[in-house]
Amino acid sequence: MKTKIIYTPSGKAREYSPLALNIYNGCDHGCKYCYVPNIVRKTNRSFLSVSQRKQLMIKIEADCRRLGKNKKQVLLSFTGDPYCHYNNEVKQTRAVLEILLKYQFPVAILTKGGSRCLQDIDIFKKFRKQIKVGATLTITDEEKLKELEPKAATTTDRLETLEILHKEGIKTWVSIEPVIYPDQSLKLIELTMPFVDQFKIGKLNHFPSQERKIDWHLFLKMAVGILRSANKQFYVKRDLAEFRKDFELTADETNMDYLNLNYQPETKENNYSKIKIA
Repeated sequence: MKTKIIYTPSGKAREYSPLALNIYNGCDHGCKYCYVPNIVRKTNRSFLSVSQRKQLMIKIEADCRRLGKNKKQVLLSFTGDPYCHYNNEVKQTRAVLEILLKYQFPVAILTKGGSRCLQDIDIFKKFRKQIKVGATLTITDEEKLKELEPKAATTTDRLETLEILHKEGIKTWVSIEPVIYPDQSLKLIELTMPFVDQFKIGKLNHFPSQERKIDWHLFLKMAVGILRSANKQFYVKRDLAEFRKDFELTADETNMDYLNLNYQPETKENNYSKIKIA
């Protein structure tokens, strides 16, 4: 049964969630590497002009009823950010969360809005174990960040926000993608160890000249070593997993649904679950 607003992502997007919902048209963060304007056939300038989607709440209600008992995890959002600056004006993300809570859908949030998401921490808590809030983390160099993600929250703000959420008992996660400077991505993984529960690790796409400069096998091996040593849950995206050479990834580490809320793991013991990488 097809849905209209809550939909099943395809391709690489499916690696993040079985269902997704885009709250706004456009995004005002202005990330230089963003691929979405090309997908939605907009110029970078027009994509920066964020607007509300017509009859969004009515359509979400209809989709929630249509999906019925098929309450898979819903990701907010792919083609925009639920905590873009425009959300501070219209508070539409909060209204969306209230509907999803009403129908008891598990929710995964991914944002570069940093502390802007804390305005809804009260409703996060109402979801109890059926929500996780995450941040995209790219680089530690704040000056370079201003060039690449000019209107997004600083890396420091995102890290501090994740720490607050963790202390408040809310499950946290991060997306390490795109990987522009591998050493900085690895540093971000290390920095978030104390207060992030889950990790999704990807690579860099759409920039072949930069991609060719990176030793993806070495980055993957080091990232996996750090995460396994800390006994963290993580998923390696398919395009990065292809670069492994001298070690194995576990069934969970390559299962796109492993980190989803309500995921039921297999009972069979995994031979690689305890492996450390030297």
